[in-house]
Amino acid sequence: MFKKMMMFLFLSTFCLFLFACSPTDDANIDVEEAEEVDEKEEKNVEKEGIIALADLEQDYHWAKEAIFYQIFVRSFFDGDGDGIGDFAGLKQQLSYVEELGANAIWLMPMKDSKSYHGYDVTDYYGVEPDYGTMEEFESFLNAAHERDLKVIIDFVVNHTSDEHEWFQEALANPDSEYRDYYIWDNHESYNGEEPNGEQGWHEVDGQIYSGHFNVDMPDLNYDNPAVREEIKQMASFWLDKGVDGFRIDAVADIYDDRNKTIEWWREFNTHVKSENPQAFIVGETWYHSSEDISFYYSALESNFNFVLTEEIIGMANGMTVDIVAELNDTHNRYERFSNSRGEAPAIDSTMIGNHDMDRVMTRLGSEEQAKLAASLLFTLPGTPFIYYGDELGQEGQRPDDNRREPFQWYAAAEGEGMTVMDEHFFHPSQFTHPNDGISLEEQQGQAESMYEHYKKLIQIRTENPMLFTGEYQSFETDLGLYGYTVHSDEENYQLTVIHNQRNEQKTVDVIVDDVQELWSHSEYSSGDAVTIAPYQTIILHSAKGILPVEEVVVEIPDEDYSVTFKVTLPENTPEGEDIYLVGEFNGWNEADPDMILEPVGDHYEITIEGRPFEMVEYKFTRGDWSKREQNSEGVDLIGERQTQNRIYTFEEDDHVFEVTIERWADQ
Repeated sequence: MFKKMMMFLFLSTFCLFLFACSPTDDANIDVEEAEEVDEKEEKNVEKEGIIALADLEQDYHWAKEAIFYQIFVRSFFDGDGDGIGDFAGLKQQLSYVEELGANAIWLMPMKDSKSYHGYDVTDYYGVEPDYGTMEEFESFLNAAHERDLKVIIDFVVNHTSDEHEWFQEALANPDSEYRDYYIWDNHESYNGEEPNGEQGWHEVDGQIYSGHFNVDMPDLNYDNPAVREEIKQMASFWLDKGVDGFRIDAVADIYDDRNKTIEWWREFNTHVKSENPQAFIVGETWYHSSEDISFYYSALESNFNFVLTEEIIGMANGMTVDIVAELNDTHNRYERFSNSRGEAPAIDSTMIGNHDMDRVMTRLGSEEQAKLAASLLFTLPGTPFIYYGDELGQEGQRPDDNRREPFQWYAAAEGEGMTVMDEHFFHPSQFTHPNDGISLEEQQGQAESMYEHYKKLIQIRTENPMLFTGEYQSFETDLGLYGYTVHSDEENYQLTVIHNQRNEQKTVDVIVDDVQELWSHSEYSSGDAVTIAPYQTIILHSAKGILPVEEVVVEIPDEDYSVTFKVTLPENTPEGEDIYLVGEFNGWNEADPDMILEPVGDHYEITIEGRPFEMVEYKFTRGDWSKREQNSEGVDLIGERQTQNRIYTFEEDDHVFEVTIERWADQ
C-alpha cells in the first residue's frame, strides 16, 4: 500500500464548484519566469507610449486599515415595504454598519440584471430596479461618505447576461459590431456535445458561444480592443458617481493564459488609477495556493486570500498549522510581485466566508468555534471582510441562494425592513427562523453573543492598528494552543495573541509584570496563570520586545504515524472505476495514481502517513471533481462534523479509520 508524508497546510476543494465565482486551474508558473514576464510586459507598455501603472499616483492607503462589510442588497434591509432590500434600506442602516465598527462597504452586484443575484448584468450603466433608482443609489453613496464610510461595488465583466443588448444584437446579426464582443465556435454540428471536448460552450439558434460559468452568461472577448474600452468606460462611469473602488469578479478567468489576463488587469488598473488614485481594487482570485494568487499582485493592489480562509476554518476545527509563518512568506511574495506597480503596497484581503461559501456557522457547527474563527480573522494581518449576517452566526449552505438569506434583524424573523426570499430566488428560505437566537434583536447588548463578540474584536483591532500591518511572529505553545506576537515601529508596546483550538480548558504562565488582557481587562503579573476557556482567544498587552508568557516546547515523537482508511462505497458505485484519496498532501489532485484505493473484500483501503498530532482534510473521488463524494442529501458536507472535507488527526500509530461514502455527486 502506498504511504506518503502529509503536510500541515490544507485547502478546501469545494470552491471548485461555486456558482459564478469559481477558481481557475492554470499550470503553475515559476516565480522567476513570471517576474521576467512582468518586466517584459512593462517594457512593452512603455514602448507603445502608454502610461505605465508604476508611473501613476496610487494613494489607496485607506484600505490598509479598513474593515469591510459585505452586503447583498436584496437580502439586507427593505426601505419601501415590498420585502426586497434596496438602496433606501441601505441608507437607513448605515448606522448599523458604523456601530458594528466597519468603515467600508462592499456591495454585491447592484446593476440591472435578470437574476436575483446580479452576476449576469444586462445594463452596466443602470441600477437594479428592484433596489431603487440611480438617484437613490447616489443618495445612499453620499450618506455613506458623510459618515466616512467607503463603498466599493462588484464589477462583473468576465461575462454579460445573455439578455444584454450586445449579445442579443450579436445573435441576431452575425455582421453586427457586437459579434466580436463575444467568443464563438465554428463547430459544424453541436448535437449536445461540447465542441472540441471543452467545457463551457453553449448553443442557441445553431450558434455556439463560450459561457464559462453558465449558459446565460456569455464570455466577453478581451482580444477585441472595443471591449476593453467599453470596460474602462464603465469603470469611469461609476468612479464619477463616487464609488471608492471595485471588487472584481472572476479575475483569473479572462483568458486561459494567465499572463494575458494579468496584462489586461494591469491595463485596467492603470485606467482606474488615472481617474482616481485613491480607488481600491480587490480581485476575486480564487486559487488553492498563495503562490498562484501572488502573480496577480503585479496588476492589482489586493486579492482575496482564499487560502487563509480555509486555514482559519481548519484551525477553528483544531488543525495544527503555523499560520503566521505562512502569512509572512505569503506577504513577502505579494510585495515582490507588487514591485512592478511601483511604490504601491500589496494589501491582503482576508475573510472567513462570503456569498459563494457555506456560512461559517454551518461549516463549523458550533458557536464557540465560529467565534474562534472570527478571533483568528481579526487578530491576523490584512484587510478583513465580514459577510453580512456572519456577525450574528447566521447559517446557510448550498444552494447559493440559501447562503444569501435575509439578514435577521428581529427575533420574530419579520418586521419593518426585514426582507423575504420571494419569487426572484430559486429556493425558499431554509435558515431564517423566528426565536432561534440568531437575530440582532436577540443578541445586541448580550455580552456572550456572536454580535458582541464581533463588535469587541473590531474595537480591539481599530484601537490597535498594528493588527492590520504589524510585524507578526509565532512562538511555541502547548498542544492545542496557538500563539503569536504583534508589534509596530510606531508603538512602544506589543500584543500577544493566544488561541485555544481545543474543547478543553488551557492555561499559560505569565513571566513579566504589567500585562493586561484586552478582552477582559484583567491585569496580570509575573507568576500568574491565565486560564483560556475552550475555543477562547486572549490578547495580552505588554512591554515591547519581551514575550510575556512562558513558551512551551512540546515533545513530539520523532516518527510518522500511519492511518489506514477503510472505505465503504455506495452500492451503485460503477464497477471498474478507481477510487482516489484527495487532499493537500497531493495538491488536491482528483486523479493521482499514487492515491488509488485498493479493493479488500467488500471495501477499499489506503494507508498514509503524517506527523503526530497533525490534522489534515481529505475527501474521495472517482477521478474527477464531478464524481466527488457527497452526503445523502447531495451536499458537499460530510463526516460527523459535517464539514466540506473530511478531517483526520494523527493521534496514534497504525490506526484503522472506517469511512462510509454516502453518495457520488454524479448520481
